[in-house]
Amino acid sequence: MKILFYFLLACSPAWAQMPSNAAGVPKSMPAPQSSTSVPSDSQAVAGLLNQVRNSVEKFSADVARLRIDKWKTDAASKQQSQAAATSISRNLKYAVPGLLQRVEASPGSLNANFRLYRNLNALYDTFSALVESAGAFGAKDQFDPLAADIAQLDQLRRQMAERVDLLAGEDDAELAHLRARVAAAPAAARLPTKIVVDDKQPKPKPRKKPKTTQNQSQTSDK
Repeated sequence: MKILFYFLLACSPAWAQMPSNAAGVPKSMPAPQSSTSVPSDSQAVAGLLNQVRNSVEKFSADVARLRIDKWKTDAASKQQSQAAATSISRNLKYAVPGLLQRVEASPGSLNANFRLYRNLNALYDTFSALVESAGAFGAKDQFDPLAADIAQLDQLRRQMAERVDLLAGEDDAELAHLRARVAAAPAAARLPTKIVVDDKQPKPKPRKKPKTTQNQSQTSDK
């Protein structure tokens, strides 16, 4: 499982870069901000989660204000953008709060932190496509808030990626420490206790029925 974590984290810088071609976000969008220091204690983790929670509220409000039906594009493009907006709104309303609660309950859980990071990363992909469409077909007063949102979302997912990397490193260090302790333990203490079961014991012989004499047989007949 950790191999998967490291593979995704190694790819995260590539995901974080905004493409400059026609399929990417418009060049007028602000450049992603550099991430801050990685939170290492409970107070810092709580601060990061509050940033995510406050940002989610703003994202939801900005997406709700979109008037995609007024965009200057064809019906198919409007339908596709509306589906993306609906998907983003559902994710922000239902998925993110539950993932935040899991991290709050277990701040040191690699699984809980990775799930939140993975969701933010998937959310970023869908959100960036919506921002691109808003810049190409929508009004400027609709695009500008979304451009700021996507920059903030990119910063948050970078911080979560760094946190997952930190937790994975801590888990590796703990595992290496435990292995070293096992290797340094006396050999006698590591040997398993051997329990011998003797399953070759002779089976008890069946009792023989007493033979009935001929006289006893005659007497019983009379």
